[in-house]
Amino acid sequence: MAYLPLLIALDRGVREGARLRSLFGLGYAFGMAFFLISIHWIALLSDVAITVPWLKYPAWVLAAAYLAIFPGLATLLAGWLARRSRVGLVLTFPAALLAVEELRASGELGFPWFQPGYTQHAYVPVIQLASLGSVSLVTLWLLFLNVLVWRTLAGGARLRAGMGAGLLLLLPWMWGLRVLDAAPKPQGPAPTVALVQGSIPGEMKWSGRHQLEILDRFLDLSRRAFADERGPSIVIWPETATGSYLRRSADQLAAVAAFARSHAVVVFSGMPDWRFGPDDSLEYVNGAALIGPEGVQGQVYAKRHLVPFGERMPFQAVLPLLGRIRLGQAEWVAGEGSVLFPSAAGPFACLVCFESIFPDLAREDVRRGARWLVNITNDEWFGNSAALYQHAAMAPFRAVENHVPLARCANTGLTLIADANGRVTHRLPVWTPAVLTAPLAAPGLPTLYTRRGDWPGMLAGLGVVALALDAARRARRDALTRRRPAA
Repeated sequence: MAYLPLLIALDRGVREGARLRSLFGLGYAFGMAFFLISIHWIALLSDVAITVPWLKYPAWVLAAAYLAIFPGLATLLAGWLARRSRVGLVLTFPAALLAVEELRASGELGFPWFQPGYTQHAYVPVIQLASLGSVSLVTLWLLFLNVLVWRTLAGGARLRAGMGAGLLLLLPWMWGLRVLDAAPKPQGPAPTVALVQGSIPGEMKWSGRHQLEILDRFLDLSRRAFADERGPSIVIWPETATGSYLRRSADQLAAVAAFARSHAVVVFSGMPDWRFGPDDSLEYVNGAALIGPEGVQGQVYAKRHLVPFGERMPFQAVLPLLGRIRLGQAEWVAGEGSVLFPSAAGPFACLVCFESIFPDLAREDVRRGARWLVNITNDEWFGNSAALYQHAAMAPFRAVENHVPLARCANTGLTLIADANGRVTHRLPVWTPAVLTAPLAAPGLPTLYTRRGDWPGMLAGLGVVALALDAARRARRDALTRRRPAA
């Protein structure tokens, strides 16, 4: 119910004829307060992550100031539409806010972190809505629930609004329980996976002096997965696991291949890598590859959606000179598409770190044939802050949206396994070197979201456009009426 104060203030502004600047200011103040608190972990970045460490403090404030623009746009749009059309905030607020959330997730600066629907991650029956229309549908449901509660407390038809809020709360919950009850049950022994959480500090990982020590830790932890008689069919290491160009280091690659050969297993690891570009220049990528007894098997996956300012300076296609600014970013080159890797549990695809917050990437992978998803990440940069938990809370939505299980392997946590309905079945404590060995659940039936995509977001955008056109038509008609001379 976090939007209730904003709705009350926005309704008052609409009724009292507040200027557009004031309508924008309501949302901007709300967003600034929210984002300053929510992304405080930018100020906790380790000094290894940034060339000029003190820049993280203004970066925190500037990021919050930028992100606050979107709630400001949402209240401006919702208030203007409510004033100019015959449709009140009951409809304009959810439509405008979701449409603006879609905008916030788009482009090189896209950052769908904190989309409202993610707040429901702990309520597994409710998030089954994501199988119909991604996290966007959960967001839309939550916005309408806020609006109906607001009308119950402050509106004229309080009884009707209260009954609507009760039904809107109850029906998705009941439907979600039925979905969970009807989910496929295990049929025989399931393939087992092992996720290795190395807990390597950044100072050690990126120094260049401890690569063999780090590799030994990952290999030792991986051996623990075979303590039981039935070992895993695949061992997964996190993003940039050893901090080295593993595929290009003959002795390190040979050590991993020897481990794979002796345990009859394959290792899937994140790793920095390089390749030759179109002009024969070196291109560096944030990659991942499958390593077997003979070395790397098949293609190297290259991360498709890079973290702006952290992994690549944005807008270099427009202003190439931006690439010369050095803030400690890796300057990776983005990959061009998904890669399917074979496994005993069927083909899987990889989402590296930040990619797990973009539903369309996972949807693309599943539509291409992935039967489960691997999310590898290194959130060590932010210490044991809220960022670890915020990031991990979003990953199971990708499982729900596409009805495929997900294995999330993080350097410092949270390492977890979720089934095809987003239920976290196994997890490791954060900042603890450990290995998680567990069976992988079976995928479910194809979902509406996988087939049709983010239709709630498109519907919200079309609704806003339709209301804006109607408001413009009314304004033009009223202007003509005022100019028409009296008979």
